[in-house]
Amino acid sequence: MTCPKCGGENVTISMEQVSSKAKKSGVGFGGHMNNLARGITAVSTLGLSNLVWKKSTGTEKSKIKSQKVCLCQNCGHSWTIE
Repeated sequence: MTCPKCGGENVTISMEQVSSKAKKSGVGFGGHMNNLARGITAVSTLGLSNLVWKKSTGTEKSKIKSQKVCLCQNCGHSWTIE
């Protein structure tokens, strides 16, 4: 691969992260019932059950977009390739 600016052959190609999106979903009915049962048990055991039984949290999924970026080692010019 050659640099479009200087015509040099010393080019490195790397993947760079362009953007990311996070989508979070709630705990739902089952998670709320679990948290309610956890709270009742915590009151009756004076909070000792909270050391073992953890709170239900939602899930989070991330989508990451990346692109190929070329960098000329001679002149420092960078460009993207499809």
